[in-house]
Amino acid sequence: MHAGRSWLDMAEMWFSVLTRALLRRGEFASRTDLADKITDFAVRYNRTAHPWTWRYDARTDHARYQARHTRTDDPTTTDPAHQPALSTAA
Repeated sequence: MHAGRSWLDMAEMWFSVLTRALLRRGEFASRTDLADKITDFAVRYNRTAHPWTWRYDARTDHARYQARHTRTDDPTTTDPAHQPALSTAA
């Protein structure tokens, strides 16, 4: 996974917010009503919107992966001599 996020991730985040805030429990009389409510929501949301901050730390992510995938009954995963070193290159 790279540190930068694509525009598609941002679009997925927007639809997640829209779904949780409006669509999941909404009642719509027609397609026009739905479109109007989505537009109204977008206008209200954009008045108070602020940029999302993306953070990615490779060492933390790798440590989390190791914690989930380390087997305690395998000596190669518990002996530090058998552990591969993390690359310092970003």
